[in-house]
Amino acid sequence: MADWGALAERLEVATGADADLDGMLAQSLSLPANIYTGSVDAARALVAVALPGWHLHVGFDVSGLFPYAAITQGDIHVEATAPTVPLAVLRAALKLADHFQSR
Repeated sequence: MADWGALAERLEVATGADADLDGMLAQSLSLPANIYTGSVDAARALVAVALPGWHLHVGFDVSGLFPYAAITQGDIHVEATAPTVPLAVLRAALKLADHFQSR
């Protein structure tokens, strides 16, 4: 079983691409190795595979400086900000993993 808490902690302190974190994500989600933390396309693909049917929105906060990601389905909505777009997407996705684990 994946340690979603440890992954979330690693993502919270990440500031850019991290090969070790990419490996942890791939292994935990049974996905092929990829540069999830350094590629917008790879992070978006992870969400599409891991959370099919969910809507992902990416943008920048009101200051225009910090990327954010929002993932929604029905009444469930999570958001995350990060230094980079891929990290914002992954932080939001991990919030959903925590939510599902608690069910």
